[in-house]
Amino acid sequence: MKVVYQAGEWVIKLVYANLLWMFFTLLGLGIFGVMPATVGLFTLLRQWIMGNEREPAYKIYWNSFRQEFLRSNLVGLIFLVVGYILRMDIIFFKTSSHFIFQILLAVLFCVGLLYLITLLNFFPVYVHYKISFFAYFKYALLIGISQLSSTLMMIIGSVVIFCLYWYFSGLIPLLCFSLFSLNLMWFGYQAFKKIEYEQQQTQLSRQ
Repeated sequence: MKVVYQAGEWVIKLVYANLLWMFFTLLGLGIFGVMPATVGLFTLLRQWIMGNEREPAYKIYWNSFRQEFLRSNLVGLIFLVVGYILRMDIIFFKTSSHFIFQILLAVLFCVGLLYLITLLNFFPVYVHYKISFFAYFKYALLIGISQLSSTLMMIIGSVVIFCLYWYFSGLIPLLCFSLFSLNLMWFGYQAFKKIEYEQQQTQLSRQ
């Protein structure tokens, strides 16, 4: 019964978090609200995963939305531009059967994989660490590669959630983004704890 109660509690919280995400996205006029609302969502989910539930969810969202509005939109622009360039280059090289172009296409697929790893790990890194702006991209890539098991679980979890939405489309309005984000934040946080534990063990061994 305790497990059922906790599961039900999480479902209610995720529905509420999803409603807040949609509200703040609209508050930012849609295109300018997606990124700050997403940062707010990950900030809230991180607090819940860590067991910090004293501060109201709306307050966490609003503070994050207000503080990260400009910087998060810059992040979104960077990912959008890089993703667009990669897509156009891949389409271009696919049209040619020349050996050099095929090699470049393989290289681009590898770069695309690194892009995906960075994207999956970026928001958990962004809300967990306090580092310089461009260091977030480096940390997201390095943690995604070094903690490959967590990254794979993010991908598997995302596929499972997509299949769940495919067969139960009624869940989409309620959990369309919050469940995806919980999947990424959960495994991202496990990776951070593992890294911190390994760092502590290294320090102890040196002493």
